[in-house]
Amino acid sequence: MSSPTLTAIQTQINFYVNPAVAILGGIGNIFVIIIFSQQHRNACFLYLVTAAIFNTIYLGFNRILQYVPFYYLDETARAFFLCKLRFYAPTVLGQVAKTMIVFACIDRYMITSNRATFRALSTTQRAKYLIVFSIIFWLLISSHIAVGTTIINAQCGTFGVYATIYSIFTIIVIGSTPPIVMSICGYLTYRNMRHIRVRIQPAVNNTNEGNVNIRQRDRDLLTIVMYEIFIYILTASIYPILFIETIITNNTISSKSAQHLQIESFLLFMAYLLLSVNSAAACYIYLVLSKSFRRDFKQLFIYIYRKLTRQT
Repeated sequence: MSSPTLTAIQTQINFYVNPAVAILGGIGNIFVIIIFSQQHRNACFLYLVTAAIFNTIYLGFNRILQYVPFYYLDETARAFFLCKLRFYAPTVLGQVAKTMIVFACIDRYMITSNRATFRALSTTQRAKYLIVFSIIFWLLISSHIAVGTTIINAQCGTFGVYATIYSIFTIIVIGSTPPIVMSICGYLTYRNMRHIRVRIQPAVNNTNEGNVNIRQRDRDLLTIVMYEIFIYILTASIYPILFIETIITNNTISSKSAQHLQIESFLLFMAYLLLSVNSAAACYIYLVLSKSFRRDFKQLFIYIYRKLTRQT
């Protein structure tokens, strides 16, 4: 496939697919926020609501970056601020959302544990502390991006030694660590689920050591968190692999052809698009996999319809 063809495809995807992902994802995340905010039954709901909030902001911010022109020719303080913000903000927003899914998986692992002490750790109060800690943590740990990103020759980006530091940070912290942690937590939770499958009951009983009884709604939460992690690992793992390949070829191939560069750019673009799809897909995953979420979703539409008809 020629470079002009790839460029045309990328342009069309940018023009049609990206806005559709952002709009559908934003609407879906808003439904998740509304439905789960009405329940507040456990810590997992709080994590999923927080993830939906940050995913909504993440999708909206990326679309603003796409359609609002940024000019760096004057190199004023405003230009430097916008340059740093466009790299820093998506990193923080995306990583907080991913961390919430990790916390949700850890919470499901604790709630399915045979140990009563582990199950007792799953509380909404502790979840609120962890959410605040996660936001502060990513604001601080990603602050080097706001410092190191700069403008050179009217181009906003990372240059020199910091470009290498940023690449290592992207591969290890952003690209590799979340899928690895999710894989470990997902496996441990799946193992617990297999152990308690024959003991699923209509009520919760966390008082006896080794006796785990789970409500149907909690079982649905187990299912959707596990599948959300599986889909995330399947799609998000492509980006760090391509990023590593790009770095290796940059250091081993003295002069890349224009077609090689275009193919790399297109593949990285598609991998980044999959990350956006991950931020947009939660509601639709829940609708497919969770009977209780479908019921709540239907009841929400009935409630809205009745409100509108009464006003009319």
